[in-house]
Amino acid sequence: MLDSVNQKWPKLRKQIFGKLAININPNIVSFLALFAAFAAGYAFCQNWLWLAGILVFLNGFFDIMDGEIAKKWGKTSKFGDFLDHTVDRLADVAILLGITFNPNVPDWLGFVTIIAVLLVSYMGTQAQALTKKRLYTAIASRADRIIILGFAGIIAVFYANILYYALLLLLILSAFTFLQRAYLISVQLKK
Repeated sequence: MLDSVNQKWPKLRKQIFGKLAININPNIVSFLALFAAFAAGYAFCQNWLWLAGILVFLNGFFDIMDGEIAKKWGKTSKFGDFLDHTVDRLADVAILLGITFNPNVPDWLGFVTIIAVLLVSYMGTQAQALTKKRLYTAIASRADRIIILGFAGIIAVFYANILYYALLLLLILSAFTFLQRAYLISVQLKK
């Protein structure tokens, strides 16, 4: 959903985050994103929910900034793209694993959601392997997951069961996204 906003108004992201893009190695920012994700996962596991929510948003912020820095300062590379996507998957798993081990969430729901999220990402890279173009189109993308999980962490301070419902929502959205991407890839391949 949020990716469609970025596609409709590509300059908006640059206007908001471009001014914050300082001239440093974007790979360092990718590792900061990963650190924030591991910290968020640990905070979810320990039931430090408000902190977990803030750390999820921090992970999302760093994830945006590494790309903005690379584009603004001409530091894009294939290795940087590889690192960014690898860090994103590790971050997804770290955050979701922390939620899985939170006492308010059944383990099965957490593990199934992790699998669904990884399958959605797999479909994006599979599209790139087959069509030479990464598929970001989705009912729910990584940006949407960050928003859902960040707010769920903060709201869970007041209503602990929200983590259960947030994961359930994420699982449903990921299943639909997987099917959507599978359909779009098959349509492209038949052309």
